[in-house]
Amino acid sequence: MSSPEHAPSDARPTAAIADADTVTTGEIETLFRTLESALAAKDAAAFDQPFTEDIIFITPAGAVFRGWDELHGYHRKRLGDSPDARAHFEILALRLLTPEHAVVNVEQKLHTPEFSVANRGTWVLIKRNGTWWACSVHNTNIAGSVEV
Repeated sequence: MSSPEHAPSDARPTAAIADADTVTTGEIETLFRTLESALAAKDAAAFDQPFTEDIIFITPAGAVFRGWDELHGYHRKRLGDSPDARAHFEILALRLLTPEHAVVNVEQKLHTPEFSVANRGTWVLIKRNGTWWACSVHNTNIAGSVEV
């Protein structure tokens, strides 16, 4: 006999309220294209523009940055010292939790003259005054993706 909370007739909820429409999808894709362009230009200010003041950002290596100033200091140093790089973000899933809250799963491929690597990330986005902002990002390397 199954318990009431596991009764077969109970519908399992979904996280998303609806599929993202083409306008929302386009806005969020634009955010990732902006990141790609900023990385190629080694422009830390442009790269960090879409992050909230209270961002929590976890790198693929597990470093945690709390707040925009801390994250921007990291990116300013990394982009300034890094070889030329190209990145591409592919949206794997985009779920709207509310009209102004989205969870986006992405795969990022990063190419430099010395190596290529891929990671996957979960991005929590909020929409404020018509603009999408990243407030939490967690990345993890894809095992075996490093190519030298």
